[in-house]
Amino acid sequence: MSKQTYHPLYFLSALGNGGLAVSFFMYFMFLIPHPDSPLPHFNHLRETFEGGGIPAILVVLVSLVIIGFSANHFRLLAWNIRSFRKFKKSDRYSKMKGTPGEVAVMAEPLTYAMSVNVLFILGALFVPGLWSNVQSLLPFALIAFLIIGGYAFTRYVQYIASVMVSGQVDVENMNQFGQFLGAFSFVMVAVGLASPAAMSKIQWVSVSATIASIFFMTLVWGIILFFAGMSLRAIFSKGFAKASAPTIWLPIPILTLTGITFVRLNSMVSHRLLETEVNAAFMLIVLGILFMGSTAVGLIGYSVLRRLDYFRNQPEGGASFGLICPGVAYVVLGMFFVHWGLVQNGFLTVHTWMHYIALSPLVFIQFKTIQWVVKLSSTHLSSAAEKSTLKVA
Repeated sequence: MSKQTYHPLYFLSALGNGGLAVSFFMYFMFLIPHPDSPLPHFNHLRETFEGGGIPAILVVLVSLVIIGFSANHFRLLAWNIRSFRKFKKSDRYSKMKGTPGEVAVMAEPLTYAMSVNVLFILGALFVPGLWSNVQSLLPFALIAFLIIGGYAFTRYVQYIASVMVSGQVDVENMNQFGQFLGAFSFVMVAVGLASPAAMSKIQWVSVSATIASIFFMTLVWGIILFFAGMSLRAIFSKGFAKASAPTIWLPIPILTLTGITFVRLNSMVSHRLLETEVNAAFMLIVLGILFMGSTAVGLIGYSVLRRLDYFRNQPEGGASFGLICPGVAYVVLGMFFVHWGLVQNGFLTVHTWMHYIALSPLVFIQFKTIQWVVKLSSTHLSSAAEKSTLKVA
C-alpha cells in the first residue's frame, strides 16, 4: 500500500462496520419471535438456540458476525479518533476550515451516534438480564444522543457560518452531494433519539426525545432542500466529480434513517397518544415510497459509478468508504419494508418461500457490501502497521 494521507472521511470505515453489525441484527429483529418486546434480546436468542436445528446454527453464526463487525467498528473508531486528533493540528486541517470540504468533519459525530446504536444492540443481545432494566437505561441513551447531537450541531454551525460569511464558495465546483454529509450526521442522531421516544415509559424521556428527534429531522431535510438544487445544477453543468462519486448514494442512508425514525415516532404516537396499534397500511405507503426512492437512487447511482469506472479505480482516501453505508442502509430499509409493509399487511407470511424470495435481493446486496468492505480494508487499511503509515500532515 502506498503511503496515504489521513482524512476525516476515514471515520466512514468505522461507520460502515457498525452499520453492517446493525444490518445483521435485522435478521433477529424480523425472523425471531419477540412478542413481549419491541426488540429481540438475550432471552429470545437463548430460546431459539435451545430449540436446536438450523435456527440454532443461524443464531450462532449471525451472533458471531455481529460481534465481529462491532469489534472492527470500535477498533477503527479508536484509530480514527487518534488520527483525527493529530490531523486537527496539521496545516491541511487549517486550509480545510472555511471551505466546503470542512463538512467532512461531520463524519466524526455521525460515527459516534452509530457507536451508541451498536452498544445498544450488543447489550440487548448478549448481556443476560440487561433488557429487564431497559427503562432505567433509556434516559442515558437520550443524554448520549443529545450530547452527540449538540456536538454535531455546534460543529455544523461553525462550519456553515464560516462558509456563509467568507462568500468564497465556488458553487460551480459543488458537482457532488458531499454537503449531504451534514444531513446524514443529523439523521443518525434523530433516529437514535426516536428509540427512547418510542420505548420509554417515562414521560419526560419520551417527550424530550420526540421533540429533539423532530428538531434534528427538520435540520436534515432543511440541508437536503438547501443543497440539492445547488449540487444538481453543478452536476448537470460539469458532470459528477469522480473524487466524490460515492456521495451520489448518500440519499439512501438518509432515506433509510428517515424511515426508521418515522416508524419509531409513529409507534410512540400510536401507543402513547392515540392508544391504538400502529397502522400497518400507513406503514406500507410511507416505507414503500422511501424504499422505492432508495431503489431509484441506487440504480441511477450505480450507472453513474460504472460510467466513472469507480468500482475498479477509486482515488485514494476515505471517500470510497462512503459506498458501504448505502448498501447497509438499503438492506435495513428493505427489511423494514418487507416486514412492516408486506408481512404486517398479510401479503407475505414469515418463513415461506415467497418470504425468502422477497428477502433474497437484500441478502445479495448485503453480501456485495461485505465484499466491498473486504476490498477497501485490503487496499486502504490492510493491517495495523499499514494504518500507521497514513500521514496527517
